[in-house]
Amino acid sequence: MRHPLALAVLFGFCAFIQPLPAAEDLSISRAVGMAVEYSPLLKAMTAGEQAAREQVGAARAMGRTKVSLSATDSRMNSPLQVFGTKLEQQRVTIADFDPGRLNHPDYENNLQVGMQILHPVSLGGIDRHAVAAARQGEQASRLDAELARQQTIFRTIEAYLQVVLARESVAVAEKAVEASRESVRNASAAHEAMQAVEADLLQAQVHHSQNEETLLRLTNQYRLAREGLATLLGVPSADGFQLTMPFLQQACETCQQDPQDLLQEALANRPDYLKLAREQEAMIHRERMARGQSRPHLAVGAQLEHNRRDLSQDGHGHAMVFARVDWKLVDGGEARHQAGEARSQADRLAKMRAVTADRIFLEIREAVYTINNALTRIQVSREAIRQSEEALRILRNRYVAGLAIVSDLLRAETSLLSHRMNHLQALYDYSISRARLKLALGELTVEKCAILQPEASREPSPAPSAPTVEPLSRE
Repeated sequence: MRHPLALAVLFGFCAFIQPLPAAEDLSISRAVGMAVEYSPLLKAMTAGEQAAREQVGAARAMGRTKVSLSATDSRMNSPLQVFGTKLEQQRVTIADFDPGRLNHPDYENNLQVGMQILHPVSLGGIDRHAVAAARQGEQASRLDAELARQQTIFRTIEAYLQVVLARESVAVAEKAVEASRESVRNASAAHEAMQAVEADLLQAQVHHSQNEETLLRLTNQYRLAREGLATLLGVPSADGFQLTMPFLQQACETCQQDPQDLLQEALANRPDYLKLAREQEAMIHRERMARGQSRPHLAVGAQLEHNRRDLSQDGHGHAMVFARVDWKLVDGGEARHQAGEARSQADRLAKMRAVTADRIFLEIREAVYTINNALTRIQVSREAIRQSEEALRILRNRYVAGLAIVSDLLRAETSLLSHRMNHLQALYDYSISRARLKLALGELTVEKCAILQPEASREPSPAPSAPTVEPLSRE
């Protein structure tokens, strides 16, 4: 009876076991799309754009007709106010001219309902320049949102490539651990055969421990890199994703363009540089708004009023049309100082544009130099890997034959590990510098960045004019 019962329990347990879901493929272009869709910063920028559009509407409303309604219910015994109220209500009689009643009137109620229509004819140019300044602010807000979008795309590309770099580094470290483990086995066999001293074995074991420590450190970096990518994507963890992009699946090309020519292209596209120009224009209009406060302001309007004692009695209404001119002859210098402040702000923004142009030029040069330097490093490190692998093979055979010492073997393993890591870093520097150059030019969009194109995930056909660097093999 025990065996059927055990089988039943086993089958019941297996019924509740669900297969683990397969990891979902995550290309770099999809990662960028997810990050852009999730980004709280971009949502805040969208709200900022809407606020800027509302400011344009508020500025336009300055020169439009305004209608206001008012209602006042009052009770008074002031002689002048009581008599005036009765006049407005058309309830004055002969008895109201009695000196006693004039000087000591009873309390009187008045319910006044009014409407005023006011149309600004001229505001000294304040309304016109307010609209222009608000429009410049709207464009600046749009450029600010575009800058945040490109920066979000770059951060996502950087985080994605960091995950790939960490993943490939772990693979290299695993191969180094396996190689050092084999060296420990060889040293142990040599020591048992009395062909090596114990110090050789200890040296191989220490070297193996160092490689294991390196593997643990890189594994932790890989885990942290995945968590950083998950934060940008707005998901709890990146464990459910399988990054599909190899570390480098594109032809490597040097950047032959002159940084000075690229600077002109960047100044025409960089959102932060163009934003400063829009803000400078807005300040110029704000200066003119301040000067408009000292000019005459003309408005025309009409006013309607109806007065009665209460809702149960009839009253009387009257109307008035008017034209009004307001002119601040002396304001203590307020308008002048406000105009001076706006002019100084415009000068500051003009100088900030020059500073930003210098910074953009430096970013372009750094990206171009890093691209070309990384390409050379890729070629050099790849040749160094080939030579190190061959040297390690020869030394390992010589050590097994008793013709080499263990320290030479361990140095060869360390050299191969170093060259492989340098190769991965060069691949990373090349890829991220390409994206950084696009960011410096203000062109880091899905349409203009090659690394985000679908072709970047496929093996390209090598171009004869450009050296092609293949992904590092894991074998």
